[in-house]
Formats: sequence, C-alpha cells, structure tokens
Amino acid sequence: MSVIRNHRPKYVLAALAGAVTLGGPAWAEGADGDGSVGSLAEITVTAQKVNTKLQKTPIAITALSPDQMADSNIRSIQDLDKQIPGMTVTNAGPYPLNVTIRGVGYDGVQNNSAQPGVAFVENGVYIASPVALTASFLDLDQLEVLRGPQGTVNGQNADGGAMNVTTSAPVLGKFKGSAEGSYGSYNYNRERGMVNVPVGERFAIRAAFQHDAHDGWYNAPNQPAAGGNVGSQNSYTGRINALWKPTDRLSVNIWAEIFNNDSNGLAIRNMYDNTSDIRTTSNDYATPQTVRSRIVAGTVAYDLGYVTLKSITSFQYVYMQAANSGDMVNRALALSLYGYKDEEPVKLTQNHSVTEELNISHSGGLVDWIAGAFFLHTWGMERYFETQQSSAQRIDYNVNFFPSAAEQTALYAAGLAFESNSNSRRTSVAGYGQATLHLASNFRITGGIRYSWDKYSADTSTFYIVPVPLSSEFKKVTGKVSVEYDLARTTTVYASFSTGVKPGGTNLNPSATVVPRSFSHEFVRAYEIGAKNEFFNRTLRLNVSGFYNDYRNLQADSEDPIPYQGGMTNVPKSHVWGVEGEAAVKLPQGFRIDANATGMWSKVDSDFQVIDPYTAQIINRDAGGPFLGNDLALRAQAFTNIKGNQLGRVPHFSSSASISKTTDIRDVGKLDFFIQANYRSAFWYRVFNNPLVDRVSHQFLMNLNARFQPQHGPWYVELNVSNLLGSNAIDARYAENFGVGGVFESVVPPRQVIGRIGVNF
Repeated sequence: MSVIRNHRPKYVLAALAGAVTLGGPAWAEGADGDGSVGSLAEITVTAQKVNTKLQKTPIAITALSPDQMADSNIRSIQDLDKQIPGMTVTNAGPYPLNVTIRGVGYDGVQNNSAQPGVAFVENGVYIASPVALTASFLDLDQLEVLRGPQGTVNGQNADGGAMNVTTSAPVLGKFKGSAEGSYGSYNYNRERGMVNVPVGERFAIRAAFQHDAHDGWYNAPNQPAAGGNVGSQNSYTGRINALWKPTDRLSVNIWAEIFNNDSNGLAIRNMYDNTSDIRTTSNDYATPQTVRSRIVAGTVAYDLGYVTLKSITSFQYVYMQAANSGDMVNRALALSLYGYKDEEPVKLTQNHSVTEELNISHSGGLVDWIAGAFFLHTWGMERYFETQQSSAQRIDYNVNFFPSAAEQTALYAAGLAFESNSNSRRTSVAGYGQATLHLASNFRITGGIRYSWDKYSADTSTFYIVPVPLSSEFKKVTGKVSVEYDLARTTTVYASFSTGVKPGGTNLNPSATVVPRSFSHEFVRAYEIGAKNEFFNRTLRLNVSGFYNDYRNLQADSEDPIPYQGGMTNVPKSHVWGVEGEAAVKLPQGFRIDANATGMWSKVDSDFQVIDPYTAQIINRDAGGPFLGNDLALRAQAFTNIKGNQLGRVPHFSSSASISKTTDIRDVGKLDFFIQANYRSAFWYRVFNNPLVDRVSHQFLMNLNARFQPQHGPWYVELNVSNLLGSNAIDARYAENFGVGGVFESVVPPRQVIGRIGVNF
C-alpha cells in the first residue's frame, strides 16, 4: 500500500495495469488454503442466446459476478461507469441515463421516440424503455456487457452493445435464504432479503426484496422544503420468480418485478452557478423526480431432444415525472445570466410495452444453431410544459394541457414558453438466425442474419395546435460473420464483421425548416479482431481485441433556425477505432490482480452543417428573446461544420485495476480485502466539441472493500469505501437542447463509508 501513498494516482493505475499487461474484470475460485495458486474458474455466458464459454465466444464481453459487483459497490447501471472497457455511463439530470459503448450512446435523452444504442436485456427479455435503467440491481446471478453491434439474436437491435442481466433462478427441492443490512455515509441504508421455497419436487418460488435510500449530497440552501439538500434516493425493488418443471424436458419460469424510486431533487448544478462549493446549488425551484417500473414476464422452454423450443413473453410499464429547472440557479442569477427564470413543472413520460420472442435452437455436433422471431409493441405519451418569466417576482400559473382560448391567453401572460403533448406508438418485428459450423476441433465459423422492420408514429401537438401526425420507418438486414481458431487448448484468436442498427424516431418540431420532423435509423459496420488466452495452468487470463466501427447516420441533437423547432438529426459518416484488453491473474498467498485498459479514437468524416443548441440559446438571449430583433437571422448564420470533430463520450484512454487478497485464518474464518483504482482521460460530451461547455476533465477514483466470513457460522460483515480519495471530479456536463441553454454538471458521488452485516441460511 506504500506505493499508493507515494505516487500520483494515474501512475499507480498504470503500474497496476502494466503488471498484467492489459486486463479487466473476471472472477475465480478462492485461493487454496495452503497458499498455492488455484486455477481461474471457467465462465459461462449467454451472449448468443445459448450457453457458451467466455473464452470460446468471439465477442468482446465483460462478465461480472455478484461478489465482484459488491466489491466495487456496483448497485445500479450508473455504477458501471469507469468499470467496463470502452463504456461510459453519464447522468443527464431529469432525463434517462446515457450509456455509451465504443461511441454509440443515447443522445436523444430529451426525445421519447429516440432509442438507446446499448440494449438492456433481463432474463432474455428486451427492456423497451431506457427509463427502466434507473432500477437497482437485485439478486443477480451474472451481469454481461457485450461490446459491439448486437444486430442478430439480441433484443430489438442495437448498434453499440448490450447489457445482459441474469437474475438468480429458483432452486428446486431446497429451502434457503439470505438477509443483509447496510448503513453508511449520508444516511445510506439498504435492507435486502431473499428466500427460496420449494413446493414439492417440481415447483419452487424465489422472492427478493430491497430498500435502498440515502440523503442528498448536493447542498441546496434555497430549497428549505427539501431539507437544504437535493439528490436523495428512496427506492424499493421487489421480484418474485416461480419455476415449474413438470417433466425433465419442460420448464415454465414466470417472474414479476417492481421498482419505485423517489428523489427530492436532481443531483446536478449549473456550471455557471456562483456558489463556490462544487456540491452546492443555488437553485430555488424544486425538482422532485418519480420513477415507476413494472415488468411481468415468462419463459417456457421445451427440450425435444434434438432441438429446444423457447417462448419469452413480457409486459412492461414505466412512468417518469421529473420537474426541472432549465437554469438550475436562483431567480436573481437566472435573470442575470439568461434574462428569464426557466421552470419546467411537467416532464412526463409514460410507456406500455409488450414483447414476444420465439426461438428454436440446437447445440452439439457439427452445427450449433438458433432461429427465432421477435415482436415489440410500445405505446405511450409524453407531456412537457415550460415557462420563462422575466420578472423578479414569480407569477403563479396552473399547468393545463387542454385549455380554452381564454385560458391559453392567461398561460402565455404567465410566461408559457413551450408546451407539447405527444401520443406515440412503436412496432418492431424481426426474424433472425445464427449458426456455428465446427469445421474442425479447433476451427469454427459463425454466421448470422436478422431482418428488422420498425415503425414509430406519433400525434404531436405543440403550443396547443392541432396534433400533427409524424412517423419514422425502416427495414434493415443486419448480421455477423466470425472466424475462430484455437492456436492451443487455452488460446483462441478470432476475427468478425458485424452490423447493427439503432431505430429512428420523430421530433417535436412540426414547424421546423432544417431539422427533419423524423430522424433516420443509425447504422454501424464493425470490424474486430481478438485473442482470448489463458496461461500458466490457467492462472493468467488475458483477452485483447481491436475494433473499427464505421457509422452511418449517427444520431445527434441539432437546433433549427426557428426557435423551439430543434431535434434529432443524422450525421452522415463517422468512425471510432480502438484497442481493449482484460486480464486476471492469480498469485500465491491468495493475491489476485484484475485490470482492464482501453484506447479509443473517433472522428466525424463527412461535411455536415449544424447549429449547436447551446449557441442558439446564446443568440436568443443576446437578441432579446426568441423571435425578437435579429434572432432568426443570427440563428440562420450559426451553422457550423463539424467535420473532424470527435464523437461524444469517447475518452482516449480509460483503465481499471484492482488488487485483492484472500486470507484463511485457521480456526477463525476468511478475510477478503479488495482495493481498486479507476482512471479515465478527458473527453468531449457532445459531438459539437464546444470548448465552453462540452469538455469533461479526467477522473481518478479508488474503492476499497473488506469482508470477513467466520469459519463456523452463516453470517458475514463487510466494510465498503467508495471514492476513497474524496474526488470532486465532474462526471458529466450536459448542455440542455431547449429552454434557456442551461449547462448541467454532475459530480461523482462523494466518499461513502458503508458497513454491512448479512446472514445466509
């Protein structure tokens, strides 16, 4: 540990990563009691819809176990930031999380029709709404992060990657359970439990529950109703899972999940806030947030001997209401900075989804194959209401989405700046097939193809006009081909070509002149080579890959010369390329090192003229407001060519490394110690590369975990410290596309010290 005390953080991390060349998360059996080095455990993944060994799957995958997630204090998807090669997870305030892998993310967080580029799949069910990504992890068996297009067998279709979550399934014939309580900094408290109940020999039920809460870590002196701080979380997660196996060949698995989260305000601040403390906001407008998610799903599988039939069905519901402040400062400062106090009392999203997937598969012999069909239908609504008031005294108003003519006049007098009401529908249908041909014991070829049809339509009203029907549709063939060769029993090299697509959608801009009413689907061609290796009697695992992603129609936000008519547009050509590595090494005396490192470079390749929404808002203010003075002419002159710019959220270098040690104390128990360091270089948050607002500086974080398990007894105790060095690094800098052009910063969570005690029975 003296090395960590005496050197700069980034050099410590480089030294840790260099000790294993390149690397990343994996897990293994515990160290042998006599101090000898045991082999790394074999990992099975479900990346291709069938069980395969991680080291024989020609995809860049990171697999995390529940123990490893506990060590790194990974409680939700947001905590995966800086943990996975080539991946960033950023907070956009009142909007869904932006998960980006290899340059493919979710720039349309303010657009209900936009889809993420990284698919989220739980127990084989494609999760249709990105709002559900705020849910806490509960009773997991494994988490897999797949990097690169998933345009064949996985979910709806995704051009960036996928996150596959597998929750722990009921166990037949065995009663067991667990309970755990945690308490720590900022009044953090988590209580969770699980029970597995067998009912006869062929039926079992597993139920899990979790309450997770903490006080806010942003000071908010101008919000006494919020207790003087914002960013609190109070969530409840529950899941019940029933497994019925009437015969050895037939299984029926039905599960239901509920997630509720309430916050007293958003953990963000305006980058131009005049408070001196980075964790203090002067905002005086309450921004509570409510998220609700419901999932009911079932999987029926029947083994016919040569093939297995499977049906996966789900019904999903999400609701998100987040009041917002478009300036995130107090009224006096807002008037000084923007000329207006921007308040958004309603940002409401509500979606229902139904999915169905049928597939048939075969494993073993000369050919492994799977074929199937996927169906998704989503319907929902989005409502948005915004006022901009130029008076020092707040004018009261009543939110009304269906006012009379007289009521509209009163709303405009009270400062109504924007109103929209949209009812939408999306239908996706796909058929797919994939096969792996074993040409020899050490040589395999995999090929897959998928036909996707996707249509999004919406009836959209803005400023109380008659709803305008808008639609976006595409038909696309995607797929992959890969070649694998085993150079030795524990060394496999592969090369692959794959394609993927992100669906298009519609904008809330029926009067736009340049920005399209509907934006096109995003498409990627990805080339990848890699090697997966295990050395020294499987005590060292080293997986490396290099990739080149060629993007077409990259989805990005843009502003229109007409105020309030901006939205998503498509950048014709761009690319990202890079190298990644993951490693795990077991050492004598219970020591282990895990590490990963990524280098990435990106560029816009085509000439493309856009208006940066942030620049457009500055023009609005300088011209005296939208539609005033030379506002329209100046906005029309604000187009800039983004050719040569870097893509958003693509850091040139990132790395994570950890050292752990397992110590068996004779006749006492086992002590596990874990320390981790994460580093990420600076990056541009948006493709505009605006030096005033888009640059996010480098970050360095450390985490520590210690766990004691007695030799005799079912209980354990644990101490976790996240952000050990107390970093105040800016994690994201999100420039609002609309409103007055506020720029919201989120800061990495502060140092948290958490103690846990649990029991397994």
